[in-house]
Amino acid sequence: MELSAFINTGIKAIQRGAVDRKSPYRLPVLSNTYKNKVFQRIVVARAFDEKKMQLTIFTDHASKKYKQLQAHPECSLLFWDARKKMQIQVNGKANFVDQTDSYWDKLSDRQKSEYSVNPISGTNIASAKGYDYNSEEARFAVLIIQFLNLDILVLDSEGHKRAGCLLEKDRREEFWMSP
Repeated sequence: MELSAFINTGIKAIQRGAVDRKSPYRLPVLSNTYKNKVFQRIVVARAFDEKKMQLTIFTDHASKKYKQLQAHPECSLLFWDARKKMQIQVNGKANFVDQTDSYWDKLSDRQKSEYSVNPISGTNIASAKGYDYNSEEARFAVLIIQFLNLDILVLDSEGHKRAGCLLEKDRREEFWMSP
């Protein structure tokens, strides 16, 4: 397999995940560090701009994730497809969108309610149902992760394949790696 084609297969998989709810690439793990601790959580891939190599996710601006990424925007994403045995690791930098109305307007009422949970997400509560969606403040935020590099690994009984890709403004540096 040709190097660019191999890397493009991974990029197309991420693209598919942003539009196909059944894709295993729809729900990557987002990792970041804050005060010398590592944090991980599943996020939903909402949109992917292949030309700019940017993934859009939504969050609550009162969440720990939001505050952590504001303080330390370096992060990583991990995508995994068990059927294809393909793992894609992305290192990136989180950026926050100032104007979120166009994203907000496309959400259903149920989706909008997710950003008004009361008390704030992560707060201790007395029981499993000790919350509601009646916060007066909608805390919707849009986060765009700028990809800086990719590491794509495919496990195969006939020989694993792994490639890396450094991403700079208008340039990609691609290379094979030992699996």
